[in-house]
Amino acid sequence: MSYKIDLSELKRDAAVSLTQQLVERFTTAIDAGELEPGEKLPPTRELAELVGVNHLTAARVYRKLAELGYVTASVGRGTFVRALAPARSEDEGDEWQVYALPEHELTYPERVLAEVMSSTGQPDLISLAVGWPSPHLYPTDELARITAEVFAEEGGEALSYLPAEGLYAFREQLAIRGRHAGFAEDPDEIIVTSGAKQGISLAARATLEPGDVAVIESPTFAGMLDSLRQTGARVIGVPVDQDGFDVDGLERLLARHEVKLVALQTACQNPTGRDLSEERRVRLASLARERNFFVLEDRVYADASFEGEPVRPLRELAPAHVIYVNSLSKLVGGGLRSGWVAARGPVRERIATLKLESDFHSATLIQHIAARWLAAGGYDRHLEHTQPFYRERRDALLAALERHMPGEYQADAPRGGHHLWVTLNRSLDERALYSEAARHGVAFTPGDAVTPERRSQTSLRLSFSLVEPPELDEGVRRLARAMREVRRRSRHAVAAPMS
Repeated sequence: MSYKIDLSELKRDAAVSLTQQLVERFTTAIDAGELEPGEKLPPTRELAELVGVNHLTAARVYRKLAELGYVTASVGRGTFVRALAPARSEDEGDEWQVYALPEHELTYPERVLAEVMSSTGQPDLISLAVGWPSPHLYPTDELARITAEVFAEEGGEALSYLPAEGLYAFREQLAIRGRHAGFAEDPDEIIVTSGAKQGISLAARATLEPGDVAVIESPTFAGMLDSLRQTGARVIGVPVDQDGFDVDGLERLLARHEVKLVALQTACQNPTGRDLSEERRVRLASLARERNFFVLEDRVYADASFEGEPVRPLRELAPAHVIYVNSLSKLVGGGLRSGWVAARGPVRERIATLKLESDFHSATLIQHIAARWLAAGGYDRHLEHTQPFYRERRDALLAALERHMPGEYQADAPRGGHHLWVTLNRSLDERALYSEAARHGVAFTPGDAVTPERRSQTSLRLSFSLVEPPELDEGVRRLARAMREVRRRSRHAVAAPMS
């Protein structure tokens, strides 16, 4: 910010407090138009350093300005000169909280993730931004019947507290699947979590601290990237190509950094839909054992393969080094919030402790329902029923892109999952496209929100699982129109003469 007003020569021994003197300087500048409506004020810590007062004094200044109706504040965005005079109200309002809360500037991925999560259900907006399972496929009748059975047979136990690790019957069913699939041998390896995102966050908190180096695939799941960054670790990206995570690129990083954790999706990767090749799978497990770093393996889309059996889990090859995460959210229903972690040794104990500290345990009733559903074969029947549905939508999205954007993009058909990774042949301003697309009534996930580094190319994640084929076609048509508008404005800006 360019500081337009004179904040020097405060009278520190005057009868008027420093807080009031600063308030008067700001109100005078706003009334005179020196600070314009919508203009951002410096963060409280910067203001404190600029005028030589403590942070609490600076916070009181902004709180008083808000009470007087001169400024408005938003967590993650900052404090701004109010554009319109506020209406009189007996309600004291909530703006004071911004100054009492710890400062937190929302990152671009955090802001996009919040917008993406709220994009569905908005009228006149086609959301290609979320890859949730379709409500048309929820096994509601089957789960309703099982729920009635749970209450009839378990009674009040269905609502009781549990150990942090979760319901043993559910963990036992997961271990049965784990022995077949290769991610666990024993129920005691498994900790039930409230969705895979909690499992990822717990694993990151258990293994990382500020200053550590973590490596993550790029592009990746925005939630995993956010969880790693929240620990204060330095997060470095490694590209994903046709064979998945670039293990050669990891080896080059290992020569220069002491890596504590490597995070990736080994099957039906979000957002590319690619699998880790068998050669790379074996090499990555070997490197983890040789160098003694942890691997966080996210498998939430592994069973969403369009091409037969998914690649085997990495944990099968290095169970002491790999922390495995999965859930029912992406293939059954996100509202179940039913996930799990498989790990062993001290890291498993640490994750269990963090789980206890976070929320004691995941919902008891849901665990009873999930255990019975798995035992009855419901999950396998559900997969067999739903995969043709998602394959049809993947193909519809690919056809729409070729119809409305021929020659404008590169995209490989995903082998599984609910997303398509699209890279434009000609770069444009990604954030401008994101805003323009919203004005045209279509949402997508921008590439910069799912990569740890800034990219020279323009990429976007398009999700197809929630959208009917005709809407997919209309969504891509709107996106193509938004692209043309951004390019038109860009050409006009370049051609405009210097004044």
